[in-house]
Amino acid sequence: MTRSVLVLNSGSSSVKYAVVNPDSGVLIADGIVERIGEPGADTQAVADHAEAMQVVFDSLAADGHGLDDLGLVAVGHRVVHGGPDLYEPTVVDDATIARLRELSPLAPLHNPPAIQGIEVARAALPDLPHIAVFDTAFFHDLPPAAATYAIDAGVAENW
Repeated sequence: MTRSVLVLNSGSSSVKYAVVNPDSGVLIADGIVERIGEPGADTQAVADHAEAMQVVFDSLAADGHGLDDLGLVAVGHRVVHGGPDLYEPTVVDDATIARLRELSPLAPLHNPPAIQGIEVARAALPDLPHIAVFDTAFFHDLPPAAATYAIDAGVAENW
């Protein structure tokens, strides 16, 4: 069976997904559920990110890529804000989720839906490692003056 990784980007109003072969980089499947929680969706109303994740799983199955048939070895999650201590790819556990919740005020539109996507995926695929990858990793090694130049000094001191 071919190995694959499910990659999820549970954003503020969409869930993007891809299934890739980690050895070759070949794309096996991909898609998007968008306009989550917005009125007037043309195809199917999706109330929240938990429901959107189920649509992702159902879409994969409808395309002949059931979760049990994909040979999944891991699930990757894009997370916008990992704060000062979450900057490397991190195996998600309950402590990671708790820390992401603490950081949600720094990315209130992005971290809560990412957390919800992670929780739903962990419940659906509990035997797989779930790895969070953080946008803020890009800024981790900036010198302090460069990292805080554009923000209020009080914010910089508190976070």
